Amino acid sequence: MPQETLKAYQVGDNDIVAAYDPAGAIKVLCDFNGYPHSEFDLEDVDLVSDTMLDNTEAYDQDEGKTVTLDKTLRQELEQLTEPAYLHGWE
Repeated sequence: MPQETLKAYQVGDNDIVAAYDPAGAIKVLCDFNGYPHSEFDLEDVDLVSDTMLDNTEAYDQDEGKTVTLDKTLRQELEQLTEPAYLHGWE
C-alpha cells in the first residue's frame, strides 16, 4: 500500500497547512484555530505552487521588509511526519 504524502495547502486567504488532502487541510486549520469545521469548504483550499514551496524570501509584515527564510516551505514540509499548521499572515 503506497504511503500518503503530506502536501502544503493554502486554506482561505491567510493560512498554509500540511495535510494529505484538501478536506484534511480544512480540519488542520479549524482544529489549530478553534474554528468550526463549517467555516471553510473545498473551494477555499488550494495546493501551494512549486514556486511558493521553493521561495527563499518572504515579506515580514511586522518588520515591513522582505526577509530571507531559514527554510523553504518544501524543507519544512519534508521534516513533518503528520498534518500540521505551517504559516499564517493577516
